[in-house]
Amino acid sequence: MKKSTRALVGMVGLDLVVIIGAWWMVEQTRSGAWNAPDPAASISMITTTAGMIVGVVTAVLLLAFVMHRRAGN
Repeated sequence: MKKSTRALVGMVGLDLVVIIGAWWMVEQTRSGAWNAPDPAASISMITTTAGMIVGVVTAVLLLAFVMHRRAGN
């Protein structure tokens, strides 16, 4: 597998892990399994943080993809 393809597969994989983890945390908060003083604020914090992580992972691995493509990998 080319390094550029590996970067794209890694990006999708890491993004899915973060999104599934955020979904699970939101569901735990929503169902009451996790005690939160303000569930709406907690859910907002979870989704904001997950969105930032997905953005950073995507930006870094897309940059890696472009650099590997330029190098011929």
